[in-house]
This record gives sequence, C-alpha cells and structure tokens, in this order.
Amino acid sequence: MNRRKFLKGLGKTMALSSLPGLHSYAMSPSFYRHPHEEIFIFVFLRGGFDALNFVAPMGDRYYADARISGLKVSEKNGLSLKNGLGGWDFSIHPNAAALKELYDSRQLAIIPACGLNNGTRSHFEAMDMIERGLNQKNGTAKGWMTRYFDSIKHPGLLPAVAVGNGLPTSFMDCRQAASIDQLNDYKVRGGANMHALLKGFYQGESTLLQTGQKTFQTIETIQQKIRKNKEGQPKVYHPEHGVEYPDSWQVKNFSSSLQQLARLLKMNVGVHFAMLEYGDWDHHENQAYRFPQQLEGLSNGLAAFYNDMQAYHSKMTLVVMSEFGRRLKSNRSGGTDHGHGGVAMVLGGNIKGGKMYGKWPGLATHQLDNGVDLNITTDYRSIFSEILVQKLKTQRLDYIFPGFNHANTLGFA
Repeated sequence: MNRRKFLKGLGKTMALSSLPGLHSYAMSPSFYRHPHEEIFIFVFLRGGFDALNFVAPMGDRYYADARISGLKVSEKNGLSLKNGLGGWDFSIHPNAAALKELYDSRQLAIIPACGLNNGTRSHFEAMDMIERGLNQKNGTAKGWMTRYFDSIKHPGLLPAVAVGNGLPTSFMDCRQAASIDQLNDYKVRGGANMHALLKGFYQGESTLLQTGQKTFQTIETIQQKIRKNKEGQPKVYHPEHGVEYPDSWQVKNFSSSLQQLARLLKMNVGVHFAMLEYGDWDHHENQAYRFPQQLEGLSNGLAAFYNDMQAYHSKMTLVVMSEFGRRLKSNRSGGTDHGHGGVAMVLGGNIKGGKMYGKWPGLATHQLDNGVDLNITTDYRSIFSEILVQKLKTQRLDYIFPGFNHANTLGFA
C-alpha cells in the first residue's frame, strides 16, 4: 500500500506533507560500496527549458540568424566550454557561471540534443511519458522509478523521496516513496499524546498495520534527527563549507527544496532516490528578462547544493532535465514556443565530467526536426539507463524502461 495514501486515512490530525522514513548504513570501505548506498537525484525543469538559450554552438550562422540578441548565447558574452561536439565550439550562458565552474572541474557533463523521441509539444503528455519511462502512451500505470524499486529489495524506510507537495508520477504506486515539503512539519498535530494514541491503532501483521508502524517509526526517528535549541525548537539549517543558497524570489522555492534535501541526506537515513522540481520555464514572451534570472537561480542553487554536500560526492549522481526544449527561432512576443530537443546535465564526483556527450545534429533547416526544432540524437532513457547500470548495477532495464533498446551508452558514467 502506498504510504502517502495510508496517511490520508489518519485524517487532519497530522500536519504532514511528507512521509520520510530512514535507514542508516555503515560506511563501506572506499574500494566497495553497495549499490543501495548510491544516491540518485532527478531535478525536473518543468515547463520546457530553452536548451539553446543555455548552451549553443558558436559561429553557427543558423543559430545567429534565428534569434533576437536576448535569446541566444553570444560569442562575446558566452562562457566557452572545452570538449564540445561535432567540431563545434560551444559556449554556455553567462548567468550559468557556477555550472561552468563545475564543468571545468570535471564534476558536470552536458548532453545536448536529448529528450523524448515522441514529437509531442504538450507539456503534460511529455512530462507524463518521461516520468513513466516511455516513448509512447501504453497504459503503464507505474512511474519508472517505481518499477526500479519493484526490481530491488531496499532495506531502508526511506529509499525514495520527492521534495515538495505530493508524489510525482515517477513514483506513482511506489510503496517505498514519500513526499517531503518541510522536515520541521513532519510530526503529529496534538503532540505526544495524540501521536501515541494514533500509533496504538496500528498494531498487527497486516500490510496496512505494518505500513502504519513504519510511518510512525519514521516520524519518531526524523524528529530525533532534527537538531533543536534549548527550548526544543528546530534550529535553522546552516550549510557547510561557507555555502550560501540563493534566496531571490525567482528561486526561493527551488532553493528551499535543495536545502531540505541536503538536510535530509546529511541525516544518513538511507535515501537512495530523490526527486525535486523547478518550474515556470514556459517562456512564450519576455524571455530575455525571465530566463537569465531563472537560469542564474538554477545554476547557483545546484552549485550551492553540490558544494554543501561535499562528503557525498563520490556516491551521488544528479540529473537535470526538462520535458522538451524550445523552437530554434524566437517568436514575435520576445519568447520561444514549444520545441523538441533539449539538454541534460549530469553532476557528480564519480562521473566523467568536463565534456559534452552525444551527437550534435546541426541547426540547418534540413537538420532540424520538422524543419523548425533541434533534433533529438539521445533518447532521455539512455541517460537514466547508464546511471542505473554503471552506478546502481541494475539488471532489469527491460522492465524499468519497457521497449527501449539500451545497447548504446554515452560514456559519462
């Protein structure tokens, strides 16, 4: 039974937006770590992130002619990237300077021209298929992360967590998954007496009763892990290594999610998969103003989280992706419309960063999808599959991504 559904049965007596549980692993020797100790994080950029306003080939006349000046990476202001693709020199947007530093330090890999090879321009269809691990609608009820957990036996009480309000489709029907908004609010309303009373209702061997016991055990242990002051109130989270998370209004919610995840991971509660999102990338108009600010928040937020989590670099892999990219040509409203090919980033201390992976299709009209969009040369499932095989040692890709031929690898893991 899904623990989130179970909690709904407890009524409004709990101030819960989450269901964290936990499991502590002993530290493995440096020469061996069990795949269950690996941490996979998926950051979903909902709304259609403009890949070509983020990283692009310099000296390409088709790119230069297609967009107004505020919607492209320029040779003058762009930050040059080493190890591009297809003989092209690529540059990254100046507001992504923090990501450029991670790329130069070989902690970040970039995969352009990737995405869902379906052709849909619908946000909802594209997001739904990516979260289910599909290329076409086929009635599959579960998310791909759920199918991954179906294929393993993870010992933790909190192997899967979504930071935010509610479980995303990726974790649909996942019994191990929990959603967290704010850790401090993970408690029973009414205090210790109400907690004990409700806990007493769930004694027995049935799935429902065992799920209830797990939930209360999770609440108790998380509350014990939260650092408190002399008055018993939760302390403010202080990042390590002098890190400061961005706090502008554009990135406030995303930054908060990153801090909640960092705080949770540092509790060493056995988180194996985590998902969070950063939305509002649907820039049909006024993109020259909106995109740079959001991109700066994304770049600085990811860099802050990564630097805050230095002790976990060797076992942490983070993927950033959107449901699709935007059109090559800018529109008449100073924005871009729904496109096709996007971009993915893979961040981690144990990947082959500082390089771009995949194949660059080109931006001439005959090279574009339907003559208007960046073509896709890397199926999004190739990126997830490489991590699942190389880092998590999965043997069930045929089940996790049904109908997908995962023979070709990119080589970043």
